[in-house]
Amino acid sequence: MADTTDTTEVPPPDFLGPAVRCALEMLLVASLILFVGLPTTNAFFLGLIIVLAVVAMVTVLFWSLNQQMEAWIARARRTGARSGE
Repeated sequence: MADTTDTTEVPPPDFLGPAVRCALEMLLVASLILFVGLPTTNAFFLGLIIVLAVVAMVTVLFWSLNQQMEAWIARARRTGARSGE
């Protein structure tokens, strides 16, 4: 008889689009923070602004990485359910 299992492959999540978006968001966040904070002459405030820019960029990076991991986990769950039948 005919085999009724679905053998279509679930396509992997795109990487290039989210990577470019993450890079642009990191650049935008750092630019805005540095644009506002760099005109200062106080060394302590300048250091605080630079640290804030780095922390904000790392936060955006890990948020984007989390989104990518969730997409791969969702793909694995869909693929695993189909191949396990």
